[in-house]
Amino acid sequence: MRIRPKKTNNVAIPVNIYKGEALIRECNSIQEAAHFFKEETNAKKKNWSAINRGIWEGESYSINGATYHFMTDEELVQEKSNK
Repeated sequence: MRIRPKKTNNVAIPVNIYKGEALIRECNSIQEAAHFFKEETNAKKKNWSAINRGIWEGESYSINGATYHFMTDEELVQEKSNK
C-alpha cells in the first residue's frame, strides 16, 4: 500500500516516489523530486510532466522497464481539483 506524504508547511508540496510498490524517496518538494527522478532515470533533463501528472492526476510513468508512482498529500490534490 502506497502512503501519501503530509503537508508540513504552506510553501512546499511534498512528494513520495514509488518504484512499483517500493517507496524509494520521500521528497520535501516537487523540485527535490524532479532532481532525484532525473538522477534515478539517468535523464538529460528533469521530467516535470511525469511528476505533475502523477501527483495531481494519479498517472504512473514507465521508463527503462520500471513503473514509477508519484504521490502528494490528498488535501493538496483536493484543493487543486476544487479550483
